[in-house]
Amino acid sequence: MDFKFIPINMEYVKEIDSWNYKGFIEEVMMTPYFESFKKTKMLKGPGGCDGFIALIDNEAAGLFEFNVKGNIMEIGLALKPNLIGKGFGTKYVKQGIEFGIQYYDIHFDSVKLVVDPKNKAAIRVYEKAGFKKVEQKENEIEMKMIL
Repeated sequence: MDFKFIPINMEYVKEIDSWNYKGFIEEVMMTPYFESFKKTKMLKGPGGCDGFIALIDNEAAGLFEFNVKGNIMEIGLALKPNLIGKGFGTKYVKQGIEFGIQYYDIHFDSVKLVVDPKNKAAIRVYEKAGFKKVEQKENEIEMKMIL
């Protein structure tokens, strides 16, 4: 399965805002998109990141966010709730990173992300994709992949 990535728009922001996850994940943080749009008419996510929708058969399947800091790509991501646990995670992560590398056309040395320590399934996916734990705090684990 191949994901197609396109820049986020307000229709997708609203759709993702309605996604409900079971368990510890409360919601995907969409508030920054609404706030930035209200202020600047531009859609910027948490920390000023660029948001992209991952499509499968022209339907939203996930959110992928990028923050470029020099030669480090910081990512945030979410897969649509009904796709979780179906074996798409590692491929989704790898395809999103590859898209980001091509989109920004920068030589990145590494990719970073932060994950909730209780999200064991996501941690396994990130490790399968090539990430290693760098630092663990009480409520988050920082992971890094060397490119």
